[in-house]
Amino acid sequence: MGEHVLVRQHTPLIAPQKYFDRFPLDSIQLPDIRSDDASDTFKHTLNAKEDTRGGIHGNRMHDLLVESHGGDRELALKKFIQAYLASVASVDDLVGQIMKVVDNSSLKANTIVIFTSDHGWGMGEKGYLYKNSLWQESTRVPLVVRAPGISQAGVSSRLPVSLIDLYPTLIELCGLSADTVKNPKGKPLDGHSLKPLLLDPESKEWKGPNSALTALYKWASYYDPAYQSYSLRSAGWRYVRYENGKEELYDTAQDFHEWKNLALDAKYGKRLTTFRKELLARIPESKPEPEKTAEQWKALFFKRNPKADANKDGKLSWPELKAYKAKLDANKKKPKD
Repeated sequence: MGEHVLVRQHTPLIAPQKYFDRFPLDSIQLPDIRSDDASDTFKHTLNAKEDTRGGIHGNRMHDLLVESHGGDRELALKKFIQAYLASVASVDDLVGQIMKVVDNSSLKANTIVIFTSDHGWGMGEKGYLYKNSLWQESTRVPLVVRAPGISQAGVSSRLPVSLIDLYPTLIELCGLSADTVKNPKGKPLDGHSLKPLLLDPESKEWKGPNSALTALYKWASYYDPAYQSYSLRSAGWRYVRYENGKEELYDTAQDFHEWKNLALDAKYGKRLTTFRKELLARIPESKPEPEKTAEQWKALFFKRNPKADANKDGKLSWPELKAYKAKLDANKKKPKD
């Protein structure tokens, strides 16, 4: 099994000039953006300590980009999108080169090709210019599968699936054993094989859930799965539940841009409750952080304060810790100028 990772299109958006030339600035069309679109959303209610790594950065990136262009938001976004499209075109050519090698080799008939990405990117919608959100722009990724003798060219499925489904898919397509549990501590694979959908995009044999789950990891020293932010995307709806319990609900069949948060409308209370129950049934129960032993606490202190190792022997003794902590406490008590 081979893997090719193409890091463009990702910031910094760097591509040869010829790709920029394919997208003249005056030809760039901005996405449909509502000026007040973030007013009924709740990502901003996650503070810096609760938010995912760089998550709040999305609003700041947007504002700094606009500021760097003298407040001209349209020009700022067009410049960014031009660079993004140039990067996409560059990747497209590279994928073409890879496929040309495969198709001109003896491996063409038995080589499975999967093209996907780890995340999308907001282009100014909701005043956000980044990944790490639970809205459509960030959670939707390309997923193209070419499996000789199985998949059909040029067709697609409307069912929402997840990247976690890829491994079970490859196991089935390659005729490998699905028994991946090696010892009593092991667990069965998550995800479901996409083979039925590759054979027939309208297949009724798909055994996966009706909605794709996206988890937005809270950057922290300890991971408690019950206290993260999540999104469920079904064929016609998106449900978002943040770590602090605030929710968003979008009728994506009618509101593709996710402009109106229906979680604020009592009329959709029943549907909201249904999605809430589905999400809570799918995510693991809370696993509170175990209390640290004295030695674990000392190791953590040493990691954060390497200078506490007074004799520089690579180890931290309790006397060294106490002496250094006393010095830190003394510095905190000193009056500031």
